[in-house]
Formats: sequence, structure tokens, C-alpha cells
Amino acid sequence: MTELHILTLFTHGLIFAALSLTVVFLKYRSHRILLARRLSWLGTFALCEASVAWNDLLAPLLPQGTLLPPLLRVAVLAGGYAYLLAFGLQTFFPKDVEPLKLRHLLLGVQLGWSIPYLLTLLFTLQLHSNMAPVMEVLVRYLLAAPGGVLTGVGIRRQSYQTLNKDWRAHIRPYLRLIEAAAGAFGLLQLVLVPSVNFLPAYYLNENLLPFSPHLLWATVGGVWLWGVIRSLTIVQTEIEQWIENVEHIQALTVDRERIGRELHDGVIQAIYAAGLMLEGVQHQIVTDPQRAQGQINRILKNLNQTIQDIRRYIFDLHSDMPDNELEPGIRRLLRDFKINTLLETELLVTGEPAGRFNNEYRRHLFQIIRESLANTARHAAAKRVSISLIYQPETIELIIRDDGVGMQSLHLEKGYGLRNIRERARLLDSKLKLDSAPNQGMTLYLTVPYP
Repeated sequence: MTELHILTLFTHGLIFAALSLTVVFLKYRSHRILLARRLSWLGTFALCEASVAWNDLLAPLLPQGTLLPPLLRVAVLAGGYAYLLAFGLQTFFPKDVEPLKLRHLLLGVQLGWSIPYLLTLLFTLQLHSNMAPVMEVLVRYLLAAPGGVLTGVGIRRQSYQTLNKDWRAHIRPYLRLIEAAAGAFGLLQLVLVPSVNFLPAYYLNENLLPFSPHLLWATVGGVWLWGVIRSLTIVQTEIEQWIENVEHIQALTVDRERIGRELHDGVIQAIYAAGLMLEGVQHQIVTDPQRAQGQINRILKNLNQTIQDIRRYIFDLHSDMPDNELEPGIRRLLRDFKINTLLETELLVTGEPAGRFNNEYRRHLFQIIRESLANTARHAAAKRVSISLIYQPETIELIIRDDGVGMQSLHLEKGYGLRNIRERARLLDSKLKLDSAPNQGMTLYLTVPYP
């Protein structure tokens, strides 16, 4: 075994071990991304691939000449490639398939694909004195090749179905790396196989290369690893940036409302002062008309300034909230939330409104929804959020549900947002109820009378 072969074999194992560890670290952080929901399958495949590479590296150093028996080595490869094929297949199934049904579907497809070849092999056992290389070739042909190609095609297909075009534009180069690496991994399995008396491996095998095939495997794995790291990291960074922006907007909203209350007090004082001045002027109109006229002009100037201040502050206080009617405004909030967090969202509307909603009423409702969605994005580790808007004859009901870890599993810190939600619910003279349990998500119920 040459030094170059040892180095490429070690790098082969190292790259796929790094891919497996990367998947483990990124899986939880990227749970909201549909493409990453079953990353653990890809991690299992990468771990098996690294194990076999390092087995081949260490085997010559051992007295028995092997770390894994030949058939066990093939079984490890088969297990890893089966997970790769499962990962590729699941990208073509509907996203709402139940986990148990999905496992049955994947197992059925794999068995249906592999059984005819395995039966053919059983009938020709007497033709082969050493079955391990032949089994390895079949594993690469039947599991690794279609698994790699399906993974590449499926990721491309699913990215167009589940990612907003703006998100795709951010990570398109890195998604292309993942797709190309997965497809190349599958196609190379048809060529870089052990040389056995088994077509087409008799002609197309790893002996055709003037260098170690592990150099190619390490290159493909490195491209795959870089694409996964960059894609998921960029998406997660964008989501965290959106959450920071929401927190900033919420802080601004609190400050603006505080300023609004202070302005309200100032306006009352200004108007009260104008009233007192008018009371004094009415006694001067007869005795000193010229002085009274000057006083009236000053009062009018102060009142005009007060009106301008009121208009400016009202505009500033409402500038960051939707100005739509209630239902379109909620749809807008959900649309922005989905684009920025990649969580699945749904709005269900029941009934027809029995009254109209003024700006202040809508503003409080929108802010309650925004606070709730922001809390879900920050703390809940959820995959789905739904909002139900139910119009009753005298009230409306707002129900916000997520499928996250539940409120009791969280640390309710100062900035969590529940205090703001309760305060706004009080201002709407509404009934607020929070229903949550560990790993059961959280549901917010709000019953609001018509204004």
C-alpha cells in the first residue's frame, strides 16, 4: 500500500466522518427546513462509508489482516447505502406522509428493487468462490448508484417545491454542489467497483484509474460536505437575522407606545393650558381687545403645533404594522413569517365578521399575532404554525397553534413576549388562554368582543 493510497484512503474516511458529524450538529438547528428533516439518514450513510474506508486503512496493520470480516464489511456498506437510497426516495413522496407509512413505503421499494437480483445471485452461488466482492458490486449497483442519483435529483426537485425563490437564490450555488456531488457519487458506483467476474464489473472497475479511487471518493465527499455546511448555515443565519429584526421591531414598538402615552399626556396638558388661556382672554376682549387678539393668536399657534405633533406621532406609531383589513393583514404576517423562517403555515377562517374593526383594534390583534409567531420562531423548535380566525355573532376567536417543544420546557425570560400579549389582550377587553405541555406544542386562545 503506497503512501499516496494510504493518504487518500484516510482522507476518504475523514471526509465522510466529517459529513456525518456535520449532519448531527446541523439536524436540530435546521429542523424547520423540509430538505433537512431526514438528515440523520444521510448521516448514517456517511458514517458507514467512513467506517468501511478506515477499516480498509487499518486492516493491513492487524495480525488477522482485517478489522471487519469481508461479509460484515459488505453488510455495513449495504446498510449505509440503503439509508442513502431511502433518503433519495423520500424526497419524491408527499411531505405529509406519516412516518410509519413512509418507512413501509421505503422498505417496499427497496425490497422490490433488490429481491430479483438477490435471487439471481442465490442461483449462481456455485460460480463464485469468494462472494464478498460480488456482493459489494451488487450493493453498489443496486443501492448506492440509484441512491446517489435519486438524492441529487430529489434535492433539486424538493428545493423548488419547498423553498421560496429568494431563499433558493441565496443558497443556489451550494444546493448545486450537493446535487452534483450526490449524482456523481451514484454514477461513479457504476464504474469504481472491485474487479469481479460479473458484468459490467469485469470491464468497468476501479483498476481503470491510474490513481487510487479513494481520491475521487474523497473529492466527491468534500464537495458534498461543503455544500451541506454552507446551505444549512446560510439558511439558519438568515432565519436568525429575521428573528433579530423582529426583536428589534418589537423593542421599537414598545418604545413608540411609551412615547405615545407620554405624548398623550403632553397633548392633554397643552390643550388644558390652551383652555386656561382662553378663559383669561375672554375677560380681556372688552377691556383690552388688542392684547386679547395677541393671546388668541398664540393659542392658535400652539394648537396647530399640537395637531402637527399628533399627526406625526400617529404616523410613526403605525408605520411598522399592516394597514390591511383583519384577514388580509393576518395573511400578510403569515406570508412574511413563512418566507423568513421556512416553517409551514396555515390560516383557517370560519364565518363572516359581524362588525367592522377600527385601526387600534386591528393593530393590537396584529401585534399579538406577531409576538406569538416571534416566540414560536425563537423558542418553540416547531415545524408548523396554524392560525384559526373564527367569527362569532358577538366576538371573534383567534387560535394560534404550533407543534413545538411546549411552553413548560422553556425558560420564560424577560423578553419572551407573553407579558406584551397579556397587556394587549387586556386593552382589547378579551379573554386569553394559553394551553401547553412539554413536547406538545403551544396553543393560544383569544376571545375578543367586537369594538
